[in-house]
Amino acid sequence: MITLFLAALVFLFVGVPVRLQRRRAWGRYRSFAAYPIVLGLSVAAGTVALATQPDVFDERDTRVFKAAGCTKDSQPAEALYYIVASRSDLSAGLPSPSAQMMKDEVENNWRRITSRLTMQEVTEERFADTYHALLSEMMPRLQQAVEEKSGVSISVSEVNSRPMDRTKDQDVPTCSSQ
Repeated sequence: MITLFLAALVFLFVGVPVRLQRRRAWGRYRSFAAYPIVLGLSVAAGTVALATQPDVFDERDTRVFKAAGCTKDSQPAEALYYIVASRSDLSAGLPSPSAQMMKDEVENNWRRITSRLTMQEVTEERFADTYHALLSEMMPRLQQAVEEKSGVSISVSEVNSRPMDRTKDQDVPTCSSQ
């Protein structure tokens, strides 16, 4: 959006005078001399605009974290969290949250979620509203915990969950009624 606006400004301030002053050769060259000035101002304005944005997230920076927990009815469930760190925080010199800290926070978050839901509520479509309501409550808590510990904002772009099978999965948590 900003780039489009700046391109329009370059056209108006540089391109229009060239067309209006075609008969005067010096006017054409004077307008071409304005290109570096306008380009420099455009880059500066774009940089300032990006600096004022609180967080910039890019999906290409997505990291995936796996967590396991026991549901309210003592069934093991696994989730994959897709998380992106704020590029604006990282470009400001803050170190990326460590993988171990992120893993710990994701596991704590998933355990809190599964402890409040049954396996049916985690996996069945008819309980999607309940599941998503709890995710909407818990994701900001995860994001806040990571930011408090690392100083970097994160965005959880997706959480995929599934039941775990002891015969096929590794690291299945021991749930109380098994």
